[in-house]
Amino acid sequence: MILDNFDTLFPTARPKKIRKGSVIYNEGSKPSGIYYIQSGIIGLHHLSENGKETFLRVFGAGNLLGHRSYFADELYHATSIAINDTQLIFIPKEEFEQHIKERPETLRFILNQIASDLGRAELRMSGRHDKSAAGRIIESIVFLKLHYPKQTWTRKQIADYSGSTFETVTRVLNKLEKNGDIIKNGRDFKIITPDRLLEKIREY
Repeated sequence: MILDNFDTLFPTARPKKIRKGSVIYNEGSKPSGIYYIQSGIIGLHHLSENGKETFLRVFGAGNLLGHRSYFADELYHATSIAINDTQLIFIPKEEFEQHIKERPETLRFILNQIASDLGRAELRMSGRHDKSAAGRIIESIVFLKLHYPKQTWTRKQIADYSGSTFETVTRVLNKLEKNGDIIKNGRDFKIITPDRLLEKIREY
């Protein structure tokens, strides 16, 4: 769910520019407020016990960030990193809770986003069990390219996001190019017809 005018609810909040690659918050730290993304893309990364880093999710302009851990009163379960230059608004706990007291209807928008996020997470988890690696990769690149078309997504990011491997992503992208479903341009690529590609998933 996109909250287009969320930042206008907090006129005293000041936007902060975050450089590509910068960490917004670290896994295991305690939330002290919530973030609103005015522009750019943020990725969530989780480090497992065996040291493997996984790219979990992406958040773009109009999304809240860190709100689930904030409301659950839990430590952050992942580290948030700017995928490109980003502009954020941070709303401290005291200011946010005072706002909620004065305008409780704001909670409805946030609860809608949390519910939508949960639904997408459940579908992605289900897809990891009942879809092939190629199917997951195709769905992932269509999602990432449709939602964030200007971003160049690396093979590793696609692999982590789809629950596959770098080698499998490379193999699938090569096959997609050979079949005329994508056009490569250096490290980037363009999907010719996203809807048609999704219909052809079983062929891969």
